[in-house]
Amino acid sequence: MIAELQAERQRIDEAIQALERLSAGKVRRRGRPPGWLKDELLRNGQEPEDEEEEPPASPKNKKS
Repeated sequence: MIAELQAERQRIDEAIQALERLSAGKVRRRGRPPGWLKDELLRNGQEPEDEEEEPPASPKNKKS
């Protein structure tokens, strides 16, 4: 019984460590969020976090 409890404690400790690593890794990612995430954020009243906004497309100059 003690061995079972120690094994359970080990699994819980590993799960806690994994969750701590996930929560510590809240680094902003590059690029724009996927469409489904953007839709969810808009539904929840939050603004999606784009790191860089793309500049508006400018018309290309054609050479004559």
